[in-house]
Amino acid sequence: MNTNPTLPLHLSLFQAQGLIQNEPIAQFEIGSTQNFVYLILDWVSKKAAIVDPQKDLTLPLQALSENTFQLESIILTHTHFDHTAGVVPLLKIYPNLKIWVGERDLHRLPSSVTSSPNLKIISSEGEFSVGQLKVKTLLTPGHSAGAVSYFIDLNPPYVFTGDTIFIKDCGRTDLETGSNEEMFSSIQKISKLPPNTILLVGHHYAKAIATTLQDEISSSPPFQCKSVEELASLP
Repeated sequence: MNTNPTLPLHLSLFQAQGLIQNEPIAQFEIGSTQNFVYLILDWVSKKAAIVDPQKDLTLPLQALSENTFQLESIILTHTHFDHTAGVVPLLKIYPNLKIWVGERDLHRLPSSVTSSPNLKIISSEGEFSVGQLKVKTLLTPGHSAGAVSYFIDLNPPYVFTGDTIFIKDCGRTDLETGSNEEMFSSIQKISKLPPNTILLVGHHYAKAIATTLQDEISSSPPFQCKSVEELASLP
């Protein structure tokens, strides 16, 4: 049953549904930390990207193979280990993959990754392509200094927020390079996206598996904070 009519059916359930024919986004829940790993799929060119690969990628790689997609990019929202454990194994299989990552998060990646000629360092906001799909980069530090969110202007639009935004919550700011001030600014930036934007978060911490920006603005405590001090005081 579609519990939220503003979300596509496969994102309105409570369990990640994997790859769905002709849908531009596939969602998988992988690992003990309940990470969401995503595929961005251009069904015209059959090119794909993987967002925040965990170590066990059996299901997403099988889905790509069964639907004859060519994986061309790794996209990282940040570089905490649970979001990057699959990068080195993937590069052993597909050594020519492009790797998109925020400049201020490079220090956590191994030299085998940072020395890759296909490393794409994001130091400012811009755009790149997955097949014919345009992906816009949004610098959204707070949980980590080099955190990047990725926006795709489809109908409806999508944004991959990693651990910057969760459903009815935001990411921790007390880890290395975290910042309440930067998190507050990043939340304000994301709040300016189209209200029907689907937020695809980094972990399955809430019952739902996806949300809309409109829902978060109306009921999420971090989005309702009017100052850095209010945000810092949240439990």
